[in-house]
Amino acid sequence: MEIFYNSSAPGYEEIVSYGPKWWTEYKEMNAVYMFEGWLLDIMAKKMEQEVKNQFPSQADLPTLLAYEKMLRIESDVELTIQERRRIADIYYYGTGHLSGSVILQLIRAYTGHEGKVYWDGYTLCIEFNNNDGSFISLGILQKIIRRRIPAHIPFQTKCTCKVSLGLSVETGAWEKCFIQAGLLPDVNMGLGIACDGIAVKTTAQAVKITYPIAGDSGNAGIYPIISTELQTAGGDVLPKVKTESWKVVYPVCGDALGI
Repeated sequence: MEIFYNSSAPGYEEIVSYGPKWWTEYKEMNAVYMFEGWLLDIMAKKMEQEVKNQFPSQADLPTLLAYEKMLRIESDVELTIQERRRIADIYYYGTGHLSGSVILQLIRAYTGHEGKVYWDGYTLCIEFNNNDGSFISLGILQKIIRRRIPAHIPFQTKCTCKVSLGLSVETGAWEKCFIQAGLLPDVNMGLGIACDGIAVKTTAQAVKITYPIAGDSGNAGIYPIISTELQTAGGDVLPKVKTESWKVVYPVCGDALGI
C-alpha cells in the first residue's frame, strides 16, 4: 500500500527530469544522477515503512521485534514474518471487554476462518474450521484468549477439518473342480462365497501437547496443565455386505428321463 506515492517513478528518472537531458551524456554527471537517484529510492522506502511501522501488521523485522518485546510475546524464528505480524497485531489490539463477538473477531484475525462460541456445561467452547490445512498454533490461540478471558471461566479451543477416505478392493479366484455328470449323485455346481462380510478398520492417533505457562505450578513455567486436546470424531468403519449363494443340483445320468 502506497502512502506518499514517491515510488511511482525511480529516483534516477526524477533527478534527471530536473536538468537538461544532455547532462546524462557526461559520465561524471550521470554517475551523480545515479547516486542521488539511489538515495531518493532509499528515502522513499524509509518514509513509507516509517508509517507502516505504526501498525504491527505491517511492521518490518526490527520494529516487529520491539513489538514482541513490549507485548511479552515469545519470538519464534521458525514462524514466517507474516505469521509473527498477525500474532503481534492480535496482542496489540486485544484489550477491553471480552465477549462472544470479540472472540470470533480474534479467531477470524488469527486463523482467517469463521468460528462459533458455545457453552458445554460450564466450559466455554471455541470452535473453528481449518479445512484448507494452513498452519495454526492452538497453543498461541489459547494464550491470546487466556490473556483476556476471566480466570474463573474454563474454556476449550477446537479445530475441525475434513479428511478424505480412500477404499481399495481386492479380489481372489478359487479353482473349482466339476465332476463329470453321472459319476456322483447330487453334484453341486454352485459357487460358494468365501466370506459374507467386509470389515474396514481404521487406526487414529491423537497427540496431546502440554504448553507451559509461568506460575501455574511450582517454579515459574514448569508444570502447567494445558492441552490442545486433539481427538478424532470416530473410530472404526464397519460396512455391512449382504451376499447370497445358489445351489444347483444336477441329476444323475438316466434319472431325469426315467431310463
